[in-house]
Amino acid sequence: MRRPQNILLRCAAVLAAGLGFTFAAAGLAGAAGPQPVAPNELSKATTAARSETALSLLEKAGGTAKARPTVAQDTHPIYALNPAFVRDATAPVATFWYAATSASAGGKPVTVYTTPDGHGSWQAVNVASGNTESRMVAAAKGATLFTEPQLGAWYALTATQVRPLNPSAVKSIGSKPIAITAYQDLVSHRYSDKLPGSKYNDQGVAGGYDAGYQDSVAAEGHSPVVPIALAGGVLAGGVLLVVRRRLKVH
Repeated sequence: MRRPQNILLRCAAVLAAGLGFTFAAAGLAGAAGPQPVAPNELSKATTAARSETALSLLEKAGGTAKARPTVAQDTHPIYALNPAFVRDATAPVATFWYAATSASAGGKPVTVYTTPDGHGSWQAVNVASGNTESRMVAAAKGATLFTEPQLGAWYALTATQVRPLNPSAVKSIGSKPIAITAYQDLVSHRYSDKLPGSKYNDQGVAGGYDAGYQDSVAAEGHSPVVPIALAGGVLAGGVLLVVRRRLKVH
């Protein structure tokens, strides 16, 4: 596969509960939805997205453009498919991954990623091109937004259904919402033999699919996924992912 040039790694957050920062008590009924991030924590994420570290990342992303970086106030929690849900239908469908804040660099839309560190202090960890997260939040229309990063698929989650939000999600589950039980059956068949501890994973195939599949995903403009090690915590089920998204840096 031809290696994309001028890319930044999209940093994965460790499982929020493992870091000990506060979640709001309210959530979706039953085990379907993830614990929502408390508003005060999102406020801290926004502050981190406007920090000197974030501004430095934004300036680098803007290159030689004269337009000064700007950072919005619309920070949103981003959730990802929960490996535990792949194995167990009673587990939450998704887990917290990172917080996304809309911004601009060099006059172009970008997104600042923030995550809490091992002490619960929010840090800016990356700047990615585009405004995918804000667009998907709008498309979710108040439902919980989560992604299946292996496919670049985005979904809206309610207490009973999973609704596709982008072409990759439509390709994954069809054009109409499906029951959570149907989605669990789908991802179980798709990934159960590729989770940590499986023979497939032990062979070191990145992200649960082979290089040929990564080529097809990249050709469609999706973000390939590769597993990494990150000190300070792990995501549920031991899966820790970094998604690559192209961003030109001069």
